[in-house]
Amino acid sequence: MVSPETREAIWIAMMHSARWGRYYGALANRYRRKERVVRAALLASVMGSVTTFVAALPPLVQAVFGVLVAGVLIADFVLRPAENATLLGLIRDECDQSKGALKELWLDVPSIGDAEARRRLDELNRRLQHVTSKDPVPEDAHVNLVSTEAVYEEMKAGHVS
Repeated sequence: MVSPETREAIWIAMMHSARWGRYYGALANRYRRKERVVRAALLASVMGSVTTFVAALPPLVQAVFGVLVAGVLIADFVLRPAENATLLGLIRDECDQSKGALKELWLDVPSIGDAEARRRLDELNRRLQHVTSKDPVPEDAHVNLVSTEAVYEEMKAGHVS
């Protein structure tokens, strides 16, 4: 029989897994949008910079275009939006897999012992910690708050999606 403490620990771990899944999903979407904006700006800058029209403009305007191109290239290099979006998406997917495994554990609780439940819970918590430690971007407090509130609302209803 699984102790109430173990059941609570499983439930809390499932909640954390769901929250991290939402958090990294939102961040992945944000970085995909940033990538699109940076790529579009880069394309527009490069196209504008190499046209004969730009060559015919006054030197000051040509310099402004040059600075714009340099700024966009630096932003792409520093922000790495495509790489971050991909990695955040993978972290989200791992969190979702962890949440699924925790749901299975939750359903198995009536038929397994406390030691087995704790062992599986510890393994899943280590996996979740390992995956979320790969986060390449600074924490976004707003996305974290929104994700946490959404999961808590689901927890009040008795389920986590």
